[in-house]
Amino acid sequence: MSVKAKESYRKEELKKVSNALLACESLLIVGENGSGKTFFCEQLADVFSASYYPYLIIPIETVRQITIKVCRKLNIDEETIEGKKKTIMMMQEDIIEHCKTNQTIFLVDDAHRQPPTIRIWLERLMNEANCPVLLLATTPPARDIFLKLPRIELNPLKDKYIRQIMQEKAEELGLSLKSADYAKLQASAGGNPMLAERVVKEKYLGIENTGLDHTQWIDGTPILMAFLMCLVIIRFIGLGLNNTSLYLLGGIITTAIGVSRILIYSLPKKGTRLGK
Repeated sequence: MSVKAKESYRKEELKKVSNALLACESLLIVGENGSGKTFFCEQLADVFSASYYPYLIIPIETVRQITIKVCRKLNIDEETIEGKKKTIMMMQEDIIEHCKTNQTIFLVDDAHRQPPTIRIWLERLMNEANCPVLLLATTPPARDIFLKLPRIELNPLKDKYIRQIMQEKAEELGLSLKSADYAKLQASAGGNPMLAERVVKEKYLGIENTGLDHTQWIDGTPILMAFLMCLVIIRFIGLGLNNTSLYLLGGIITTAIGVSRILIYSLPKKGTRLGK
């Protein structure tokens, strides 16, 4: 898929996030696996690179490896004046001091996988050096820095974009698909760009996959509530017409549904996903 095509899908979010970071505001972006968080992070890096604004992408590595890489990027000495190697804490302190006068944007993909030590250090960079930090996560834990940052949900892509992604992938593979095929595959993608490409490739390879990986859930509560309201209306009609049978029937069905609902909720949970 071309970069140009991908850029158009998240153009509004890209502008909103880049403006916030340039205004020294830190953010948390949340999206399911394959929703395009990594590519979104790369696009932001391109924006800052084009405007010559200093930024750093924090990789998924050990605390020491991350700290050393940041020091090297910012040209901070890894040794003391005496020629001894600095400890991790010493290097992190030096980075904070450096960023107080040399503001840098920190981009952290897969932030939920970063150790608590790095998250605490990033929070200090925000508070003490006024550095904007962008965290991108799939399932961030409800604690520390994740609770403090404004959150932006990376919503599923619109159907027209998913269809376009699938068409481009099919053209790349030399696969001819009908509109009905695209409609069926689109339901399996659930607005997820990575899954949109994958289902087309599975079709190309002749793999039949009925399982679903996206997490866009169907909420059946409104339907249940509407049905219960209809039963209540039936009871009132029976009461108004002095029809004991109709009144009792409505009451019995309502009670039966209530008991069934309690029993169902007590069973082990198994979600129903879109398209299943």
